[in-house]
Formats: sequence, C-alpha cells, structure tokens
Amino acid sequence: MRKFSLLSFVLLIAAIALSSTGVQASQNAQATMAATMSGTKAMGKSHYVAFLPPAFTSPFHVAMADGAKARAAELGWKIDVQAPASEGDFAGQVALVQQLLEKGVEAVSANPIQVEAMVTGVKAANAKNVPFFMHNFITPIKEGKVASYIGYDQWGGAEKLGAYTCQLLAKKYNTTAAAAKGKVYILLGIDSIFSHRRTQGYKAGLAACPAVTVVGEQTAEWLREKGANVATAALQKTPDIDVFYGNSDEMAIGAALAADKLGLKINKDFFAIAIDGNKPTLDLIQQGKFTATLGVDPTRMGVTVIDAMNDLFNGKTLPQFLLTPSTIVDSTNINDYIAGKTWSGAVSGSAEEDNGKATVGSAGAATMAATMSGTKAIAATMAATATK
Repeated sequence: MRKFSLLSFVLLIAAIALSSTGVQASQNAQATMAATMSGTKAMGKSHYVAFLPPAFTSPFHVAMADGAKARAAELGWKIDVQAPASEGDFAGQVALVQQLLEKGVEAVSANPIQVEAMVTGVKAANAKNVPFFMHNFITPIKEGKVASYIGYDQWGGAEKLGAYTCQLLAKKYNTTAAAAKGKVYILLGIDSIFSHRRTQGYKAGLAACPAVTVVGEQTAEWLREKGANVATAALQKTPDIDVFYGNSDEMAIGAALAADKLGLKINKDFFAIAIDGNKPTLDLIQQGKFTATLGVDPTRMGVTVIDAMNDLFNGKTLPQFLLTPSTIVDSTNINDYIAGKTWSGAVSGSAEEDNGKATVGSAGAATMAATMSGTKAIAATMAATATK
C-alpha cells in the first residue's frame, strides 16, 4: 500500500511538471505570436488621412475619391472623404480642411478650384505639422508649404485634343489638317486656372489647322445640364458647328445630347470631345454617342495620392510635382484605356503656371515623354518576368 502511494506520488509530480512545461510552452508561443503580430502591425502602420474633392457633382471627382478610398482600404488606413455641395463653394472646402485637422488627420489632400482660398487651409495644416498634398493640380501656391502636387499637364493634354480636332475635321472634309476648315465651340468651366489652361492649350493645338474658326466660348460651370443649355443656344445661332470642345466631359456630354435632340448625328454632323475620362463618357464612346476624351484616369490618380502619402510616411523624399499620364481615348483604344494599359505611372514633372505658355518647353516635353516611355517599358519587362 505504501509502495503504491509512493509510486502514485511520483507519477503525480511528473504529471504536474509536464503540465507546467506545456503551459510555459504555450505561453511562450503566445508571446512569440503576439510579438510577430505587433511587428507586422508596425510594418504596416495604420494612418488617418483626409481627401477633399471640390465637390461630388462630377463623376471625375467621385472616381478619384473611389481610387483613394480603395487604396487606403488596402493599406488598412482610415480615410475621411468630404467635399462641399458645389465646386463654387471655396470657403466651404477650406472649412472642411480645418475641421478635419481638428479631428486629427495625419495628412490632407485637396483639389482646390480657387487656389487663393485654399492657402488658408494649407497654412492651417502647416501650423499643425500635417503634410498637405494637392491633387489634380500642379501649380505651386505662393504661400504655405505643400508636400507634393499630383496631377497631369492640362495644357499639354488640351493641346493634343486641339491637334486631334484638326485631324477630325480633315477627315470630315476630305483634306489635310493644315487645310482643314470648320467651326468649333468651346465650353468653359468655372473661371479658374483649370479652365484657362485647358482652353489655352486647346487653342494652341488648333494652330495645326489655322483655317478652323472658334465661333464661340461660354462657361457651362462644369455641369452637363448647363452644357446642354449653352450648346442649344449656340446651335440656334450657328447651326453648322462642327466640334463642341468641353473643358470637362460633363459639359460636352450635355452639348452632345442637345445636338442630338436637334437632329444632328454625332461623329457625322458634329463631334464632341472633352477632358476627364469619366466612366459615363467611356460608356458613351463605346456606344458611338461621344467622340473622344482626354483620359486622365481619375481612379488611378486617386490611388497615386495615397501612395504618395504612404511614401512620405515611410520617410521617402517626394518630387515636388508628380505628373500623371493622359491620353486621348476614342473608339480605337478605349478597351486598352479601361484595362489600364495606357497608364504609365506617375513621374517627376514640372510646375504648371497660369501664364499662357506650355507647361514644359519642347526639350522638357521630349525628356518627359522619354521618361514615361521608359517607365512603361520597365513595367512591361516586369510583367513578362512575372509571367515566366
């Protein structure tokens, strides 16, 4: 009996020891896992950032915000996307910046329409040491510090559309671009650097067909309905307008719808071209109801903004001006554009001034084109390597 009890006691002690070892091992494993998860979280630290379009009245700004939100979600960030009710509410956009700074955002990106008003927002962010970005905009402000300007060359893109217009009219009238004749009507946005650059660049492109006449230009305030109203009045005065060019897609869509109601046939009697590359515009191009747009891929531009913020948070030095690509999109390349094949990525660019001159000189344009071509080639090589 005594032997059995001693044996039982020994076995009990051994069991307790084994159990303690197991508990310790489990605790060690849990500690290791916690440390690993903590390290992982540190590597992909979450951030709270703000993204402010001028309004949500245009599909362009909705698409850009969607791109920013999607990329922020991938990174596990919190993003606050807010905008005033209209693109003319400059003070409202600045007030939103100030409110979001009070909420503790770690970075802000805004697309201002009136730059002078946004200087107040930039200075407020500077005072709190919060990095301030500007998107869809590469014109330096006179006061305050901006971490990086992210956008496309508005002059250069519009200039390409001007030259494209010459080709459309040459084909319509069976002649050369240099000899082409025709009538163009320009739909302006709200008076700003955006409408200035997109109009100036377009007229510079029309230099390729000097006999073409601009028969009128009027603001439609970036809106489809106002674009339709302006175009209807223009056609009543000049029924044989060949081309409606809009500083934005929405205004030109309105013009196309108005001309259609008056019995004119798109891409036969008249052409409608504009700037943005919005989803509704792409749908109309595919349906043969719109001619062409300067596709600036707002969704991918929104992604680029968040990537730039991420680079800054990770200690990288950003170019002062990040230039995103633009391409003319029509029925011949729309599928490639939608698939992202025309997107060559952002590169270090030049400032755009409201000075009536091209954003970059001919030498700078050639260098930039070569850089973007090289970026595209590298991307193609990487894709091919990944496939292998």
